[in-house]
Amino acid sequence: MFPKFSTRSILTVTCLAGSALAALPAYAERFEARSLVTEATLYPSGAMITRDATVSLPGGAHEIVFADIPTRYSYEEIARNMQIRVEGGELGPVAYGIEEISEALLIRSEEEKAAWARVEALEDEIDDRRAEIAQIGFEAEAADDTLAYLARLKDGKDAEQSAATARMIREESLAARIAQQDAERRAEAAEEALEDLETELAEAMKALELLVPSDDSRISITLPVTMEQSGEVQVRFTYMADQAHWQPRYTARLNTEDSTLSLTRSVVAMQDTGEPWTDVALTLATDDPTRRSVPHEVYPLIRRVYEPRPIEPLMRSMASDEMESDGYAAPVVESPVMVKTMQANLSGLSQTYSYPTPATLYSGDDAVEFALATVDLSPEVFVRAVPLHEKTGYLMASFTNETGEMLVPGQVQLIRDGVSLGEAALDTLVDGEEAELAFGPMDGISVERVLLTRNEGDRGMISKSNETETEWRIEVANLTARSWPIEVLDRVSVSEQDELKVEWSASPSPDVEGVEDKRGVLAWHFDLDAGESQEISLSENLRWPEGKMLQ
Repeated sequence: MFPKFSTRSILTVTCLAGSALAALPAYAERFEARSLVTEATLYPSGAMITRDATVSLPGGAHEIVFADIPTRYSYEEIARNMQIRVEGGELGPVAYGIEEISEALLIRSEEEKAAWARVEALEDEIDDRRAEIAQIGFEAEAADDTLAYLARLKDGKDAEQSAATARMIREESLAARIAQQDAERRAEAAEEALEDLETELAEAMKALELLVPSDDSRISITLPVTMEQSGEVQVRFTYMADQAHWQPRYTARLNTEDSTLSLTRSVVAMQDTGEPWTDVALTLATDDPTRRSVPHEVYPLIRRVYEPRPIEPLMRSMASDEMESDGYAAPVVESPVMVKTMQANLSGLSQTYSYPTPATLYSGDDAVEFALATVDLSPEVFVRAVPLHEKTGYLMASFTNETGEMLVPGQVQLIRDGVSLGEAALDTLVDGEEAELAFGPMDGISVERVLLTRNEGDRGMISKSNETETEWRIEVANLTARSWPIEVLDRVSVSEQDELKVEWSASPSPDVEGVEDKRGVLAWHFDLDAGESQEISLSENLRWPEGKMLQ
């Protein structure tokens, strides 16, 4: 919630160093003006907003009051990061406050005027329709009154008079009932038309709200400007807003018939600043202004030695407190490491995208997706089999970033031969860097890993024997109608102790050992024709000293 201020209760902030306490001159005239958002640079978190205005002023000292920025900001926040540039006049100390924006300034563009006029026209039409419904109701009530009156009439004394009265009652009653029925039908039609008008009014008000938010309160910025002579003043405001962001989005389409891969890039942008951005110059930046801008300090690490003695947990805590009270610096905890790791994909590589045409983003509306470009890549398509975990292969596409620029992290919609397979995550990919995308399971590639032998004690996680030997058979079968390049990944045990000896063998031998620098991870690559299968034998022998246990 924002504090309430009168238009005279404002915070004054100077734009000229050292002049904050200077006496303000008596200004000749006060001008109300409106600035519009013309540029916006979106970051993964936040946006840099630029507003421009042109004001015609006579010569002399004047005040220009802008009441534009929605009150979801605080004036302290705006004053802290606002940058103001004035061309054509000399700027004095700037004042900030809260003010009601006038209707003349609130509704200026032709689009805003048309939306406002539409709402007013619908409201007038609804009033007319309600008056019409009320008038029809009066007609129905009059028919009811006529029928009630006719029911009270009594026959005359002679037969001729009684017959005349009966005819009159019949005619008038029929006319009243017809009038009543007609009124009820017209009232029903009018009610339906009123409901349609109210629905149309709600839509028109929603459209107006996108252009002109209903909250008329704005942060006011008062600019004292001195003009040597009459002319135009160009004013530009630039400030940061937290209520906006963008994120990349990709669509990867893999065609397995011709082994082609197209990557469509787009960005999803949204803002909730409380005002529309209409036809703005939109720029997307990969930097994150919320990140810490300075490095960590390095403090002295003071060490000391002491006689070892048992310390209870409570005493150990007291000893630690005593060390700090003696002036010894506590070890520095690198707490931001996790955050830095999460943000590392966007740090250190500054890149901007300028959208080629003016863009429009409404406040609080659904996110808008802007298409950037589609690039055709030359992938290596293959099937990866991981028999340790899977009984089927997965279709993979390995490719090189050939776009000439960095691809920022984002979600990738995966489409294989026209079928959507969900989403995957793409990490930061600089120009020329290689990456992989997985396009789902290949049910026609079956994978099997069979344990053939294992010596006694092989049932548990821990064996008391000082030697164990294990042998597996891996089989990959191609049940599809075409040949596929196959990659098989598996592993053998790795020892980090001299007393634990590991020996292994494989037939055929793997063509890669230590895949991606992971010790013990092996890879085999081969082409597998339709209807064919490939077997791999893998065994390992582990030996360790008597009395030790293997884990």
